[in-house]
Amino acid sequence: MITRRKVAIIAICLVLLSSIIAGCIEKEEAHESVTTPAQVLTIGYGRDTNVESPKMMGFMPEMMVLERLIEYREGKILPILATSWDIQDNGKTIVFHLKKNIKFSDGSLFTAEDVKFTFDRLKALKYYHWTEADRIESVEVIDPHTIAFHYKEGKEGYIALTAFGEYHCSIMSPASVVPKGNVKGKIVNPIGTGPWKVKEYVKDQYTIFVPNENYRGEKPKLDKIIVKNIPDAETRVLALRSGDVDMIVDYYHGGSRYTPRNLLEPLKREGFNVFKCEMPMTTVITFNYKKEPWNDVRVRKAVNYAIDKDAVSALFDNWVTPAKYGLYGEKGPYIKEANVEGYPYDINKAKALLKDAGYDGLKADLILKGENPDEVKLGEFIQAQLKKVGIHVELDVLEGGAYNEKRNKGDYDFRIYYIGGPERRSYTRTDGRFNPDAPEFKYGAYDDPELTEVLKKAVSSFDDNERREAFKQFYHILHEKAGVVPLYYDAVFIVADKKVKGVKYVSSEPRFTGVWME
Repeated sequence: MITRRKVAIIAICLVLLSSIIAGCIEKEEAHESVTTPAQVLTIGYGRDTNVESPKMMGFMPEMMVLERLIEYREGKILPILATSWDIQDNGKTIVFHLKKNIKFSDGSLFTAEDVKFTFDRLKALKYYHWTEADRIESVEVIDPHTIAFHYKEGKEGYIALTAFGEYHCSIMSPASVVPKGNVKGKIVNPIGTGPWKVKEYVKDQYTIFVPNENYRGEKPKLDKIIVKNIPDAETRVLALRSGDVDMIVDYYHGGSRYTPRNLLEPLKREGFNVFKCEMPMTTVITFNYKKEPWNDVRVRKAVNYAIDKDAVSALFDNWVTPAKYGLYGEKGPYIKEANVEGYPYDINKAKALLKDAGYDGLKADLILKGENPDEVKLGEFIQAQLKKVGIHVELDVLEGGAYNEKRNKGDYDFRIYYIGGPERRSYTRTDGRFNPDAPEFKYGAYDDPELTEVLKKAVSSFDDNERREAFKQFYHILHEKAGVVPLYYDAVFIVADKKVKGVKYVSSEPRFTGVWME
């Protein structure tokens, strides 16, 4: 018989038992919160991600949020959103066969219509790779997983194929813009098939990326990435030192908004990890080669001999590689096969060439961008080097607008420039610097009829052997004509706190899917 007293005892036991269970749950939750904190990485970056834009986003979100039909990597074209492609009519038509059952971050299926929207948008916005040369005549959806690109002339060849791996050729959903599907609409939320999606964006301040749950590849280990826009290089370094950011990342494009090279060694000594990735990109001196005396190959060769490449590297604590082997370092297309030996440091040869050309006591104006401390430092070094052979260089340190005005007018003798860039741009950027018919050549580095003819073969042939032989000729002709002065092979860097693990580059860009915080 159950008495009132027994009922009361049972009730008390149940209350105590529930309290014990609740306490255990609370302890377990507390334990989990201690042992598995949110995985958040904060990055200092020199540019706004520009994920809300009337035109195109920045390179970082294009690589994190979006994907491309193909990738150009380590000299090969790899399928990404495409499974394969057909070259038809001698290159006049390129047909891509697309992967099936791929989802965007909003859950919608990826189809050929999304590809057409992306490239119709590039054309409508007059993106130079696709419109200034009037390369693509039309984009045709054959079926939901097949799309054809028709060219007016069909002369672009292989370079047109590599261009599908360009940053701005990243595929986004028509739902990314307002009005939806309008090729001239403003991007308000980039919707892609990549490993990340945008959660929050405040222009010129920060962007928050979170994992895309629909991504089919390696799932990110991080819960969140906060990218802070910090334009000033020294301020980015201070943010890293203070712990305000966990990592500072060079601009994906290379060549600007990077960690000053002379700060890399001090940061390494302070305990930060420095990750380097060399690109097929070279910092060079370019001549105003259409005017005297820089139109004389002997004078251009003299300048090449007058610059000590090892001393250039030492200027930046040897974090960059001296350009001793022609235009590119080992990642340049077919550069190893070309086997070019650069101009060694030889003051006597430089003086002899200048004397033979009939020049003594030359004066030259070197224009520099004042916003870039490394460029100014390099300019001072060049000034000292050339003084030894009788070329007196005046440094003209300018802000951006004044620099562009002088450059556009040709009101200079030398300028410091970069050739190449991220690996995916090896063909388009080489073509754009040395082919006067290329869309990008407006501020090209050097052109010569013999060089141009060979270069066009190098970038256009679909035959690997023909491209190799043409590139080899191109490198040797450029060297013989001393079109530019290669100074150092450039790289991009990441500087990170030691608690950041799993950092790696794919091609020239960092990938964050494998990164975690210790």
